[in-house]
Amino acid sequence: MSSENELKDDWMAYVKIGAVIIFIIIGLVAMFSSSTPQGPVAAQTMQVAAVGTTGTGMNTPVALADQPAWWILLFSGFAIGCYGTIVGIGGGPIILPLLVFFYGWENELLVATSLFIVLLNAGSGCAGYASQKRIDYRGGIQFTLAAMPGALISSFTHHLVNLTFFNVIFGIFLIFLAVYTIFSIGKLKKDEIQDPEYIKEAKASGFRRVKFIDNFGVKYDFYANDGLGIAMNLLLGFFCGFLGIGGGVFQVPILIFLLKYPSHIATATSHFVTLLTCAIALLPHVFLGNVCYTEAIWMGIGVIVGAQAGARIAPKLNTKITLYLFVLILVVLAIKLFLV
Repeated sequence: MSSENELKDDWMAYVKIGAVIIFIIIGLVAMFSSSTPQGPVAAQTMQVAAVGTTGTGMNTPVALADQPAWWILLFSGFAIGCYGTIVGIGGGPIILPLLVFFYGWENELLVATSLFIVLLNAGSGCAGYASQKRIDYRGGIQFTLAAMPGALISSFTHHLVNLTFFNVIFGIFLIFLAVYTIFSIGKLKKDEIQDPEYIKEAKASGFRRVKFIDNFGVKYDFYANDGLGIAMNLLLGFFCGFLGIGGGVFQVPILIFLLKYPSHIATATSHFVTLLTCAIALLPHVFLGNVCYTEAIWMGIGVIVGAQAGARIAPKLNTKITLYLFVLILVVLAIKLFLV
């Protein structure tokens, strides 16, 4: 009987993994597709997305006839929400390039709208991980407080950088992160138990001990270097807000490779930090009127639903497979940014 249950569980795991791959492919197809008409007549009538100013002084994108269809945004959002939650990045490194391809707005609008969608994704995914009891709340709150000053300051700096240079900066950042992740994958241990030497050093240094049992009955017992995490987030807060990515893409490698968190706890805690950091970075943009809510709504709906799916699929996935998928998306988006 138990063998039948194990076979059923394995079959369901493969189905879920297949679903993730399908939706990632859909997202990539949507990213590379365009609803722009082809041919010489269309080429003469193409317009670049412009930014107007309403009577209230708020920045608003001018609607174009060749904007992506709602279903492309919806499925893209679902794929991003699902994938972003699985790897714990909030989807920012994928959302912002897509907004560049679809709309080509000014930096302020791109970053603000990306942060808004990332906030929805992180909030939905965080709810899923909270129900699984896999979030290290104490560490997450400490890291968020450290990132707060930089996240607030970043909101007022985007007008200093032109769009082309911003795309290059973001593309280089994605390539660097992909290379770093590839070289770091080999450091992962299958059991993810902290090294005895590290535990000895952690005890001597007074690191915080984290012990709890998640909703699946898995016991976690590890040491967290809160001091290093706080120091890193003092610097990361600015870059997270400046790039419009919420911070999860930084948090996951830091939590896993530097702070020695178990991968599933790192993913869940990263989502929690992303939610809070993103909200802080987004706040000034809301008052400045930089968020394009109308254009973000369909993708926002998609990421909310996708994040719930990702939170349920994540426990079934192998850590290394997740990271390799992460690298693949980073490289594809970096190439696209260089070609914009």
